[in-house]
Amino acid sequence: MTPIHRHAVFVVAAGLVSVAVLNTPAAGAAPDPCAASEIAKAVGNASINASMYLDSHPQTNQVLTAVAAQPAGPQSLATLEAYFDANPQAATDLQVIQRPVTALTSRCKLPISLPQVLGLMQGVQQTAPQAPAQVLSAS
Repeated sequence: MTPIHRHAVFVVAAGLVSVAVLNTPAAGAAPDPCAASEIAKAVGNASINASMYLDSHPQTNQVLTAVAAQPAGPQSLATLEAYFDANPQAATDLQVIQRPVTALTSRCKLPISLPQVLGLMQGVQQTAPQAPAQVLSAS
């Protein structure tokens, strides 16, 4: 290969490497905060935190459990409003727990809230056909 050909091959190779580098996401690049996986993490974390909060606050847990058993409507909303008016710290605590999901909902322009997500998940669980257990073999 002549020096000119070697130089041309080097320039082309260097160009391809720089295009590949520029088009490759950085290893430390932040994930898309609106990706389904990130939304699931936010909802999951809020659910876990709400669960731990309710386990450590039996009165709030009992009231929310009773409200969840009521048909949705003015009666259940009135019960919640009365409880949280009488227990503003519980309302604040649960709002703080839900804040990351609320922020994500706003930032990603999602038309859904944490209670709606949980309601949808519950509805799917109740209506989904039960799949038979599968046995995994070592073959």
